[in-house]
Amino acid sequence: MIQFASCIFLTVQVFAFVEAIPLMGDRVVVAEPDEFPFVVSFRQKFLFYAFEHFCAGTLITQYHVISAAHCFEGKNISEINVAVAGQNWRKNDLCYRIDSWLTYNSWAQNNGKPMSYPVNDVIIIKLLSKINKGTMIPISLSHLDDQQLYRTKALIVGWNVTSTLPASSILLKGEVTVLSPEQREHLFKLVTNEKITINKNYLATFAESYILVNCGDDGGPLLDKNNHLIGITRGKCPNIAWGNFSEKFLNNYKFNVHLSVNYYREFIENVTRLTD
Repeated sequence: MIQFASCIFLTVQVFAFVEAIPLMGDRVVVAEPDEFPFVVSFRQKFLFYAFEHFCAGTLITQYHVISAAHCFEGKNISEINVAVAGQNWRKNDLCYRIDSWLTYNSWAQNNGKPMSYPVNDVIIIKLLSKINKGTMIPISLSHLDDQQLYRTKALIVGWNVTSTLPASSILLKGEVTVLSPEQREHLFKLVTNEKITINKNYLATFAESYILVNCGDDGGPLLDKNNHLIGITRGKCPNIAWGNFSEKFLNNYKFNVHLSVNYYREFIENVTRLTD
């Protein structure tokens, strides 16, 4: 029997994000050294001077990182470090402290902007000090609208394991396809027998022989073929259970969900222009 639970941001709220190990799949590969010099790791203090990774982010200026807002709910700025990534964040001791952060909802309310959707899971973090260009290079935002991205190839960048290897700290990548609204609705109905309409502030990605994100990848980048930022990773769905089928088999029917950079472009450009 198929099981699903309510989750987010849809006309019919039937998504559920699944929590397990981060980026995984048979065709996930190790990133080249310095291939993605704009990916960061957010680390939270958990034992005196020890910090543990909890979410990813993307450097969009030398002072600003964009990520998923839910990653920072209930967290204290003073207990978070931003670690530059490159390839291996666990072995890189170059960290930056946070000055402030601003969610889309707060920005919209402060500027009298109407919100079409109650959930807008986007946050911009301002750093206390400027990122050294020799260490990290900010990413450019894609200028393609979402319709131009449908059915094109994209890259997900994340932190952890392939389906056959134990967890590591090496930055990984996987090639996926950006689903059109018709494709993602068809896929969702195939496994849940439910019709959905996904809001315009989201993109969805899928790969045959699955490539899936997870909790440690939240806030990380979705990139177009030119390594321009098109999405901010939010999670994967649906949460399905079919009798005695294995989780690995069921992973072939799940897809990733990302916040659309194009939808939030005004917010991103306004905040970074005013505070850079």
